[in-house]
Amino acid sequence: MKLPKWPNPNNFHHINLGLDRINELLNRLGNPQLKLPKTIHIAGTNGKGSTLAFLKTIYEQAGYKVHRYTSPHLIEFNERIELSGTKISDDLLQSYLNRCQDACSSSPEIDITFFEATTACAFLAFSENPADILLLETGMGGEFDATNVLPNVFQSIITPISFDHQQFLGDSLDEISKAKAGIIKKNCPIICANQELLALNVISKKAKELNSKLVLTKDFFPQTNIDLDSIKISLFGSHQIENAKTAICSIKNQTDFKISDQNIKDGLENTKWKARLEKINSGNFIKKLSRNFQIYLDGSHNVQGATTINEFLENFQKHQRIVIFQMLNDKNCEEFLRIISSKINLLLIPEIAKDPRFRKAKDILKIAKDLKISAKTIENFTEAFNEIEINFNNQKTVILICGSLYFASEFLIANQQI
Repeated sequence: MKLPKWPNPNNFHHINLGLDRINELLNRLGNPQLKLPKTIHIAGTNGKGSTLAFLKTIYEQAGYKVHRYTSPHLIEFNERIELSGTKISDDLLQSYLNRCQDACSSSPEIDITFFEATTACAFLAFSENPADILLLETGMGGEFDATNVLPNVFQSIITPISFDHQQFLGDSLDEISKAKAGIIKKNCPIICANQELLALNVISKKAKELNSKLVLTKDFFPQTNIDLDSIKISLFGSHQIENAKTAICSIKNQTDFKISDQNIKDGLENTKWKARLEKINSGNFIKKLSRNFQIYLDGSHNVQGATTINEFLENFQKHQRIVIFQMLNDKNCEEFLRIISSKINLLLIPEIAKDPRFRKAKDILKIAKDLKISAKTIENFTEAFNEIEINFNNQKTVILICGSLYFASEFLIANQQI
């Protein structure tokens, strides 16, 4: 299903951090969060989804059944809840949503947010369908994120922390790090990816307070016998090497599951994760283009993501580099475009008028002009690809659609519907 009818899809993006509402709902549902498989809880700003994807594929290569909870979705809501490797069916999802709705509606009614309600729905599904392990991604923060209701977890992972969602998590790296470190549980091992020193200090202090073993990937990975140079990691970018190292450190710092180095290699080489510098090889837009075009899709929306994109575009110096771009109002559009500005031959900016969270195309155009980027506004993806086909048909060209996961979703839907 595109979106559930309940909780109110009009409040899809409403955020109200806190755990009281979801704890009350879970209590009425019989506390399914206490009946989950062994759980790895993942927080951070960048790399959560990719690290989770690597872990999922490695565990599956070793023969284990894996539940997965991620957000946001790209095309349909069911993508968020995966049961033993398969996204939840509409019927099963609706049955769990109905139970959550009934529990919320009983007196006194719980004024639940969309993410809290659907997280409770996911916990119901995970608790009633057996699996060996659950990979649980936070929605945004950590301490007051709706996923942070488990009293204990098998392992915690914190991926690189940077500036994002400042209006909810705080304006400083210190505040954001404290929010992310809130997933650390007492006596629970925590795997920590490379961090800014300030973030690392916050995480280390929290781990010490809770007597939690802290494993730093930069220190632990060199002790493993995994040679990443011999592995063709399936996800592009140097940052994915770091995400792979985090996943490996997670695997190597547990003894409950038997996972061989061959399982790790096979997992890293076969991981798929949509909209992370994903090469698009099918769809109606692709059918219309000649062979000299390559199309990639990426959902990065912050400074670190822009740095990754800049590195990616550097590989196409002999190509025309076309970027189709949109970004949400609350993201740092100026800095994102500044970082990649020297790698862009043409920036195409579609108007996403139906969603007020996206910037006005004319506003992005002004930013681009100030940065000396050749840019123009267009109505939609169809106009963008027509423009590219007409003007770059005889040149080797790479097309990158980027700026937001929600924009990536817009492209995927449009690529199917034409």
